[in-house]
Order: sequence, then structure tokens, then C-alpha cells
Amino acid sequence: MKTSKLPFVALLCLVLIAGGGLLSAQAHPGSATQDQLQNAPSAQATPPPTPQPSPSPSPQARPGAPGKVEVEPEKPQHRLTPEEAKELFQSLDELLHFASKNTLLPIKHPVKRAVVSREEVEKYIGDKFKNDVDRIRFERSALVLKKLGLLPRNFDLHSFMIKLLAEQVAGYYDEKTKTMNLLDWVEPDIQKSVMAHELTHALQDQSFDLEKMSKHDEEIEKKGLEDLDALIRNDEESTARSAVVEGQAMIVFIAYELATMGLNEKVLPDMVDRMESTMEGNSNDSPVFNSAPLLLKEELMFPYAKGTIFIKDLLVKGDKKMAFAGALEHLPTTTREILHPEEYIAGKRIPALLLPDVSFLKKDFEPYDAGAVGELDVDIMLKIYAGDEAANRLSPEWRGGSYYAAGLKGAKPSDPNSSAHVGVFYVSKWSTPAAAQEFAKLYGDALATRYTKLQRSVSGNSRPGLQKFSSADGPIFIQQTDSIVVAVESFGQADAEKLMDAGLKSARQQTLPPEQAPAGAQSQ
Repeated sequence: MKTSKLPFVALLCLVLIAGGGLLSAQAHPGSATQDQLQNAPSAQATPPPTPQPSPSPSPQARPGAPGKVEVEPEKPQHRLTPEEAKELFQSLDELLHFASKNTLLPIKHPVKRAVVSREEVEKYIGDKFKNDVDRIRFERSALVLKKLGLLPRNFDLHSFMIKLLAEQVAGYYDEKTKTMNLLDWVEPDIQKSVMAHELTHALQDQSFDLEKMSKHDEEIEKKGLEDLDALIRNDEESTARSAVVEGQAMIVFIAYELATMGLNEKVLPDMVDRMESTMEGNSNDSPVFNSAPLLLKEELMFPYAKGTIFIKDLLVKGDKKMAFAGALEHLPTTTREILHPEEYIAGKRIPALLLPDVSFLKKDFEPYDAGAVGELDVDIMLKIYAGDEAANRLSPEWRGGSYYAAGLKGAKPSDPNSSAHVGVFYVSKWSTPAAAQEFAKLYGDALATRYTKLQRSVSGNSRPGLQKFSSADGPIFIQQTDSIVVAVESFGQADAEKLMDAGLKSARQQTLPPEQAPAGAQSQ
């Protein structure tokens, strides 16, 4: 589903991570030793006295895509002096070399720099928010997400994003102008940490052209439902890519923070492990983010939290070449590979589960939305439907998923949150029939939280593994056959039968390919 690349707001909320305890195990800058780090209190300890920037979500966008914005908690107004600006400009080159040394990504040319005002940043954000294709698609998909129970029915995405962006920006690299933008109202020490992160994006851009990646995404999004296969493939690919891009930048950010404490990069893996449990928590410095639905929190934090762990694992099990240039040359294609780095390293790839031909729906319906349902999406879905334990147990058994939504022609509901006129067709594959059966049961059990007037049909079913329901939104069918589950909601019986048959046939025909060469071998 297209949520983790939520609008361009790949906000590096240096608040949620560093300010929320990411590096809270550290002592005063410059005074810690490696022994002290090993014996430091847990990552829940009190945050360091000096403000620490750190990645904030707060879903490309669609986090992940270049042109991201970094945020930090609101503080008393500070105006950058000419002397401070000059010192920051000088430190930029030092930080660029620091990032290059830690990533082995070469510096091909200097990075342009500029000091921008709050007004200029607000215009930049406003223009991006207005035109961002990810945001446009996400707002269109919002009703489907509400129908699936992943967003509250009355949730206003547009207002939420405006409020979120108001939680303050702290610096950004603009891949279009190739410029590192420093902010004239943020204290220099905070900006240096942000620069370590953002200049990693500059190095990625110089070697791998982040703008070209963004334009590729934009072209697919603009075609939209005209090319379902490309849309479905790109959903997972772009989200996984975001995790690589942000995870690498986070590793450099952490390395810089450790360096300011007099610690070398050898302790970085241990620090990331210690921070893992705090990366997904709330922060007192970001009340808007804290108020977000679980879907947004998880999707927005994914590139930073899981991306950091992914890159750390590549460093530990491989080397810098594998973790940086190698990962960008041989990008993971699914969120599963990010969640399970060992799958990526072993070269195990799960291809996109493409949809069957649904053109027969055009008589009564018009295309509304479509996309992939990856392991990250399933994990969030199961957390909402059945809790963390079920999600942790079942989501790793995911082996593919996609959905298609169609709107009834001529339907103009007075309530913008009404979803009865939108039909949903969702196909998923699982590792075993038992896993598919459990998912079908949990999916069916959760319908009562999503629909009013829900009733289960107890009449005899001619199809083994079929669950049938009626609801205020119309009939619902959940068909589990072998390791495949097909859910059809708000389509009539005849269309539902065709969709279930087509979904089962198509999913059976799409088999997993033989394992590819290990990622480690690719990067040598």
C-alpha cells in the first residue's frame, strides 16, 4: 500500500529518535568511553543535555524520496549570525568528508549550500505538499484504507500533514538544486548533526542520482491505474529503496554522534541494537506524530528505524561496500527484505503478486485505487486486527499481496467517509495453507470492527474455505484455498465469484523464482 512513502515528508524527525532516547545511552559529549557505553543504562535513559537531531517520520512522504525535510522540537527563536553561518559552511566540507569516509561513497563535486529563512522553507514545503504525487495518491487511497480499517473513518489526512509539518523543520538536502539548505533560525550544533545525515543523501545523489529515482516514481504514479503491474511493483520497490536511503543516512548520523563522544565506529552496531526498541516509540517533542494512527506511525518510521537496522546488519555480516554502494547498486525490492536482512543477503526475492484481468468490472465500476500489500502492510494490518503477538507470528509467513479498488459508477455519497460504493479485491499468498487459513480467520474476525450491520452467512457454501458476510457496505467474501486468500468486499455475488476465481488462478500461476545470487556476492 502506498503509505510508507507518504508524501515527500520523509521527515527526518531527529526529534523522535535522538530526542526520544535514540542516543540517550551516551554520556556528555566527548566524555564517554567504550566501557562506559557497554555499561550505560538502557536506551530509555534520560536524553543528553545537548539537543540531538534525529530522524523523524512524520511515510515518502513518502519518506524516503529525496527532497526530504528534517524536523526538530520547537525551541526559543534563534537567529543565525553571519559568523555562525560562516562556521557552518566551513563545517559542511568536513562533514561531507566524514560521510564519505563512513560510506565509501566518493565526493564527485562540492555540495552547494545556502542559508534559508523560515518563509522560504514554508514555501518549499507548501509547493511540495501541493504537487507531490505520493500525497495526491495517498489522499485518494485514504477512503480504501478507512474501509480496510487501517485509518479511522473521520481521519483528515490533509489537516494532519499540515499540522505535522508545523512541528518544525531542521534542514534538508534538495536533490533538484543539489543544495544543502541550512536554516537561519536553528542553532548550529543541531544543524551539524542534521548535516551529517543530509550530506549522506548528497553523496548518494552524486553516485546514484536520487532525482532520477524520484522521477521514475512520479512517472509511475502519474500513469496510475493505467499500468497496474508497474504500480504494484513500484509500491514495494520504492518503500524498500527509501529504507536503504534513509537507513544509510541514519548510520552516518549515529556515527557522527558517536564521534562527538570520542567513540569510534566499532561500537555502532551495539548502539543500533540498544536503540532498536526506542526507534518506534513516541516522543514528547512530537505531539502531532504521537496522535497519528498506528498505520501512519509505523509506515513513517519504517525507513528510519528498520532501514537503520537493515544497513547495520549489512555492515556486520558484510562490509561498508555491501552496506552502501552495494545496497544502492542491488536494491532490495520488498519490505520483507528490509525486515529480514538475511533474506536480502541470501538473494531470496519474492516477486510482486500481480492482479488478474478485472476489465469485466468496467460495466458497472470505474478504477479507484490499487497497489501492493507487502509484509510491512500485513504486519500493521494484523497489529490493528489482532494485536502484536499475532502480527509477529504471522506476518513473516507473507509471500505476496496486492489489491484493487473500484468505485460504483454514478455513486455520489453525501458522506465523504462512506465506502459502500467502493469495492475491494485483495489477493494474498502465504508460506503454508495453515498460515493462509489463520490469516483468513483473523481477517474475517476483524470485520466486526470495520462494518456496521455485519452478519455471517450460515447457509451451506459450495466452495470449501469460503466465509460469507453481509454488511451495511454490502456482501463480503473471504476465500482461502491452499496458501492463497482472496477477499472481495462490496461487490455483488456474480462479480465476487469471478474475482475469487480469477484471483486464485492468477496467484497459483505466479510461482516464486529460484533464489538469486546472494547480495554479498553481488557487491564484491
